[in-house]
Amino acid sequence: MNRINSPKPGGGPKTSALGNRTVDLYKKADIRLFFRALWGIFFLSPFFSCDILRLSPFEVTQWTPGTGYHGEPGDIMVSISFSHDPDRLTVEQAFSLTEDDTVLDGSFIWEGRTLVFKPALPLELNRNYVLTILEDARDRAGVSMDKKFEAPFSTRGAGKRPSVLSVDPPDMGVITEPRREIRMEFSEPVKANSCVNAISFSPSAGGSWHLDAGDRRAVFVPQEPWERGTTYRIRVSPDFSGALGLTLGKEWTGYFIVGNDTTPPRLEAAHALDPEGNRALELLPEETGPLKRENAGWESSYRLRLDFSEPVDTADLKNRLVVEPALTFEAETPPGYAAGVVFRFTQTPRYLGVYLFRLNAGVRDAGGNESPDPTVFRIRADGPASRPPRLVGFRMPMAPGDPTDEEALAFSAEEPFRGLPVNPGENRYPYEVSTPTWVELYFDVIPGAEIDRFSLMNLFRVDATNNALSFSPRSMEADNFSVPDKPPAWEAHYRIKVKGVLTNTVDSGVVIFQIASGLQDNRGNRNEGAFKIPLLK
Repeated sequence: MNRINSPKPGGGPKTSALGNRTVDLYKKADIRLFFRALWGIFFLSPFFSCDILRLSPFEVTQWTPGTGYHGEPGDIMVSISFSHDPDRLTVEQAFSLTEDDTVLDGSFIWEGRTLVFKPALPLELNRNYVLTILEDARDRAGVSMDKKFEAPFSTRGAGKRPSVLSVDPPDMGVITEPRREIRMEFSEPVKANSCVNAISFSPSAGGSWHLDAGDRRAVFVPQEPWERGTTYRIRVSPDFSGALGLTLGKEWTGYFIVGNDTTPPRLEAAHALDPEGNRALELLPEETGPLKRENAGWESSYRLRLDFSEPVDTADLKNRLVVEPALTFEAETPPGYAAGVVFRFTQTPRYLGVYLFRLNAGVRDAGGNESPDPTVFRIRADGPASRPPRLVGFRMPMAPGDPTDEEALAFSAEEPFRGLPVNPGENRYPYEVSTPTWVELYFDVIPGAEIDRFSLMNLFRVDATNNALSFSPRSMEADNFSVPDKPPAWEAHYRIKVKGVLTNTVDSGVVIFQIASGLQDNRGNRNEGAFKIPLLK
């Protein structure tokens, strides 16, 4: 009988032809798996590159001149070295060197991974410097820094203790504002923690400290109002520490007094001031009841003066004053405290408009007392010197080509849709011919005023329906009139001649002589409405 597997003496196990084939298949599978693994590593390696880079962060590894005091500014070299090859543009953009909070200009020199900064002006003694690289700096692979790098150094003399230079309010000074800030100036930059831990008030006062002016000024903001009629002591402990770690060394003490004024301010009077500063109109407050008291006669050039029983905060007063409908205004009185405060309106009141000047409660005096009651003034902007110009009518010739009699006709704004006899014929307005002519415009203006011709030039036009005619203005004159005498009813009115070209057509229609809104005189009075005189041709 034949045996499929028959081990020979002294030999290992034998396999059949089927067994040999199985071994070969396993070997081929192992080879395929090996190459697939290699291909996976090659293909997926870009996706793991960022994680690999994150294992080695982009950061500053070394910098000069090093923290602390440096006595020879001319020998200082400012440099920064990085852990990876940097993207130079982003590093330069993220770099800054400040001298007492002022950014210095300079140039860059690269030495491999090291950036050397050359200031445009030499560094100086008795200065504090801060070298900064923002986290926007990146290496060539695009990896940014994890956090901002900041390194201080100083050329201020070693061993120089901070000292108190001044205090506001000064020693034994009197303050009247209930929440007045306390400002202390030091000879050296200080730390906010030093202010919290080493400066105290007696009686005690809660509040917060912040620094400005290059950390040389400490500002205390009280949490509660200072107690009236109280003398406060400010004590700075000998352990008070500056930014360089040196202490004050000896105690500093100062005092200030809080005033005891408890009387709120009162509004005593309100006046309108003319351009020369004279009191032109006394304003009476509106009283409760159905009748509304109006202060008539307000001119567009007037200013408002408010008089109080004692000086008040002018900035606070401006915030308490409201004009309805809204008009923009500004305080002419300088910022601070004043008993009389003047406001100028930067927007012209609408003529015949009624406005409320509302002074709300809460106007503060120097002692922090607030006015208790609101006051309202109702004014009417109908001053005679503020009346805007008004178009009365116009005059134009019907025979512009006849030097002996141009047949000038007047058309009033109060008589719309009259006939306009612009007819063809000799010396008149032949069809489709550009005929030189003129139009005299008559205006009702305040005494001594004139029409702003630039304003009129932009606003005057002649329109016609059905293409009945067209008029093109060419120039304007305030003298050299073709007809010396004015129409009988308009002798007192101001006139301007508009010279131009009129083209007549065979068609009929409505011809409208009009001036758009915004017409002004030379006093600044402006009309809000448009003027139109429609006529039938």
